[in-house]
Amino acid sequence: QVEKSEGVASNSSSQNAAEQKKDNVQKQEIRQDSPSSLNIDEKADVKGSHKCSKVNGGIPSDLAAFYTHLATRELQTIKNSDLEYIKELGLGTYGTVFYGKWKGSDVAIKRIKPSCFTEGAQEEDRLVADFWKEAHILGQLHHPNIVAFYGVVTDGPATNLATVTEYMLNGSLKQVLRKKDRTIDRRKRLIIAMDAAFGMEYLHEKNIIHFDLKSHNFLVNMRDPQRPVCKIGDLGLSKIKQRTLVSGGVRGTIPWMAPELLNSKNNMVTEKVDVYSFGIVMWELLTGEEPYANLRSEEIIAGIIKGNLRPEIPSWCDPAWRSLMERCWSSDPDSRPPFSEIAKELRSMSAAMNIK
Repeated sequence: QVEKSEGVASNSSSQNAAEQKKDNVQKQEIRQDSPSSLNIDEKADVKGSHKCSKVNGGIPSDLAAFYTHLATRELQTIKNSDLEYIKELGLGTYGTVFYGKWKGSDVAIKRIKPSCFTEGAQEEDRLVADFWKEAHILGQLHHPNIVAFYGVVTDGPATNLATVTEYMLNGSLKQVLRKKDRTIDRRKRLIIAMDAAFGMEYLHEKNIIHFDLKSHNFLVNMRDPQRPVCKIGDLGLSKIKQRTLVSGGVRGTIPWMAPELLNSKNNMVTEKVDVYSFGIVMWELLTGEEPYANLRSEEIIAGIIKGNLRPEIPSWCDPAWRSLMERCWSSDPDSRPPFSEIAKELRSMSAAMNIK
């Protein structure tokens, strides 16, 4: 499956494209809700990336109409004629993301890929339902560290469905880390982690589990060199939690997935799956590297389920950062701190550095 990138901009040079291609082939994403049949789709290589990936883990198709009704009632609708599509930024799981303008303001526009509608009526219903589900969730979230949602574009045929969100200048944290000259110093690292923890604390307060936290879904604006801004994006796989436990099924991207998601024995998981992923992102922020870059997916899965495989921590890592990161990626979900605690610890680390 193809890596999702939402509202991400990059001055992609051909070198960047080559790196992205390597990246796409290298790591795999799983989109599926039945833990019994864990089939791993290699990410399509770039040639095939216009193909629609199966958006599994979706909604029974009879709910498509319900979600459409629910969301259109509450969401701002935006006329396609008011949008200007300026540049394609990336292909998502089931859509293409563009940088554009809405009545003159910068926005990110995520459109369902027309090719997705050749998959048959049931698949189409599911896709439309998933689209509305994400729009519905995003439309209810208002926080400085969650990407702002402006509205939906519905005029025209179903193939014209699009969401319009805030545009983040530097794209994803993954892209910033990929530009190797852009080493993120300790101060910026803390600010980015703190922003993300505030955003996640808010999501969990709203009983929403993200399920796909990774550097690709942390969107950043580095315009102010003193104060980077980070926001959580791409809630395409998120679930609203009605009870303490939700069925995780198998959803997420392997290196960031908690052991309890990969271990098909227990299908019910808590919001602590996001905390595990956050620990891996803390490691990415620290090193700028890809987690387990030299391992194949099946080796990663085996290592994580056994509970001992984690990314190697460099010796120069700050002890407080190391301690928090290791607790976040603990094998035992109950030992992982909640985001309220994570935010508090990051805040005291930054106070020690005089970061306002």
